[in-house]
Amino acid sequence: MTAGGIKSPQGRHAPELADFRRQYPLTVANFGALADREAWLRTIWEMDARWRHQMTPWGGRQPVEEVIVRGAPPSRLEVEAEFEIIYAGGVLGLLHASVMASLYKRRVMVFDAQAVGRASRDLNLSNEDLREFERAGLFTKEETEGAVVNRYRSGFVKFHDATSRVKTPALWMSGVLDVALDADKLLQLAASKIKASETESALIDGQRMVRVYVEPHRVTVETEDARTKRRRLFAARLFIDATGSESSVGRQLNSHQAITHVCPTVGTVARGFVRGDEPEKVDFRVGEILVSNEDASAHRQLIWEGLAGNPARDEYTTCLFFFDAVDSPADKSLLALFERYFETVSRYKRTGAQWQVKRPVFGFLPSSHQYGLSAQRVTSYERVMLLGGGAVAAITSPLAFGFGSFVRNLKRLTHLTDLALKADLLDASSLAEINREEPRVAQMSGLAEFLRPTSKSAPSAVNETLNAVMAALHDLDERVRREMFQGRMTWTTLKNLLSRTAKLYPRIFQRMREHLGARGTFWWLTQVAGVVLQERRGKMQGALPEPSGPEGEPAAEFARHVRLYKNTQGANGS
Repeated sequence: MTAGGIKSPQGRHAPELADFRRQYPLTVANFGALADREAWLRTIWEMDARWRHQMTPWGGRQPVEEVIVRGAPPSRLEVEAEFEIIYAGGVLGLLHASVMASLYKRRVMVFDAQAVGRASRDLNLSNEDLREFERAGLFTKEETEGAVVNRYRSGFVKFHDATSRVKTPALWMSGVLDVALDADKLLQLAASKIKASETESALIDGQRMVRVYVEPHRVTVETEDARTKRRRLFAARLFIDATGSESSVGRQLNSHQAITHVCPTVGTVARGFVRGDEPEKVDFRVGEILVSNEDASAHRQLIWEGLAGNPARDEYTTCLFFFDAVDSPADKSLLALFERYFETVSRYKRTGAQWQVKRPVFGFLPSSHQYGLSAQRVTSYERVMLLGGGAVAAITSPLAFGFGSFVRNLKRLTHLTDLALKADLLDASSLAEINREEPRVAQMSGLAEFLRPTSKSAPSAVNETLNAVMAALHDLDERVRREMFQGRMTWTTLKNLLSRTAKLYPRIFQRMREHLGARGTFWWLTQVAGVVLQERRGKMQGALPEPSGPEGEPAAEFARHVRLYKNTQGANGS
């Protein structure tokens, strides 16, 4: 069977099934139960090809493609419809759009290269995060509860310590990824909110973004049908790109430095794991947040994640990933990582005779660690704004899970977007105030460096360092553990953690210099100092009350609420 004409960005056709089988035999065999096996293989191959084309220096990194253009759109095409906001990306974009349409009555359009409102796996949050949907005005408590498929009694983190000089038991915590949601059900509910809003909004599948034309009075988005290649035009006051690590807008705005680090991630939603309380079996009452079972090799430290879905359907998600710099020599191919996954998954969790893959999980999860006065990440342009992983990439590191952070900020993001539209403040600097990073992102970006080996590291170095940090966390209360894995640690708590870690493991600061270098360490500490000042300012000013009374002048209202959210974050965290 042919590859169906699908090409990589360089124009190469996807391999045929026989070629996949020769190079990735375990992946092809384990995908055998999937009705659309070849489509999945081609999709993963395409993602690998885009990564090599766009991100790797040795893959022939091309000049940045100009996708934001000042001026009018092509005259050969007519604008089919006009909206207030157009979104690219049918997951985070759909959730944001649903609030804007249902609560703020904005006319929106959401498009996606695949299907709007379709996720690759269940979503895991905390009960605290679930309440943020209610605070944002998106879902009621009954609606979110209707999407819950499992709740864990607790979760843990455990790093391999067979060759580590620091031994530590599993670090248990609650309130981190301990609620499993049926993502498709939640997203379809969000889509239904848009359809019921009576705003004449639109959801369009199978469209990829080609170009964005920015004029003084509007922005026009050119899309291409993934199947027929037909080009279409849609106009709006504001364009929001929520496509994450694959955002061509993010690459243009940051001259290819949209992301500096990445987590190549593969896994499956599967049935047939052996159940039980032992480490090698799956327990549907427990979440396995970060687990390693071997030392680093081939320039990477592999880490597992195990999260149970619906017990009645026997669905359990396992993912294998590693955290790395974009320009490291480690092989970041998803297909190659899938082959390693299928080779080793039974060493992590025992597979039964009826074990079967129901759905593959894969992607490049972005992260951005910017150090220096001129390293501020660009997240907006006139009438164009990045959202989610493409905007605040540092909070999607493995130590601060990105989806929960997005949900915790959903009210702020949507409220400020509505105020900006009211005030017609759609310039780059105003939009940057909306998707500004959380104040404690810089701290987590430094700690996340410990997840990857350096060129001079011993194979056990990553696990040994992380075991030392986990041992120090054992001495602190559970709230600290939870805040660390949600990216919400205060400077005082971080300082206490590093101090305790240094007593247990004096090499910790040597490890930091190895990972960040002298210059990187200096800038990391400089950014942390900025967090300290913001926290102190927030405490002095206090968290301001919610505005009340008659609405003021739109531009002043926008500025006042920007200050309000900054002060609230400084006083209370994200």
